Amino acid sequence: MIRHLFLTIFLTFSLVGVINSQDHHDNHETHATHETGHGKHKISFFSGFTHVQAAFYEHETHEENTGKWIPTIGLDYYYSLSHRWEAGLILDLELDEYYINTSSHNELRRNNVFIAAAVAKYKPTKRIGLFAGPGYETEFQEGHTKSFFVLKTGIEYEVHIENGWEITPLFSYDFKEEYSAYSVGITLGKRF
Repeated sequence: MIRHLFLTIFLTFSLVGVINSQDHHDNHETHATHETGHGKHKISFFSGFTHVQAAFYEHETHEENTGKWIPTIGLDYYYSLSHRWEAGLILDLELDEYYINTSSHNELRRNNVFIAAAVAKYKPTKRIGLFAGPGYETEFQEGHTKSFFVLKTGIEYEVHIENGWEITPLFSYDFKEEYSAYSVGITLGKRF
């Protein structure tokens, strides 16, 4: 898992470096346009994959598993409080069914996991954002469902296109009560 985590972080920052080397706009001019030319709201669509190290499918055992990559979609909303701080809501939906072993050594079925988190984002630069906040995980399945508290953290790199549109590669890590997961993906967003 650690090897996959470092590989994912390396690939994310490599992508950020390539994008940054292609962007030669004046910092002050772009920042001023971003803040005054568009509103304080941002809505974006997320598409990516979530890696759950503890996950296995029904036909496997937990000894055989190496974790699972799960397709994930999401919707994010942010409100700019200042040029450095934003408050947001992140909604993610994992599009798969898998099993995990709980701390009480029971197999727990997870199906189409839905995570909602309220986050605060700090922007040390005009493009890099660090976010963290509490959330809640539940699922869409018939019968018994189990929900967990989540602490969502992450880093993103905003690439401004034009007219308030942005593409943002990101990496996030979810600390959960029974297991943890990390996600990599990209958002397409609009500021208004």
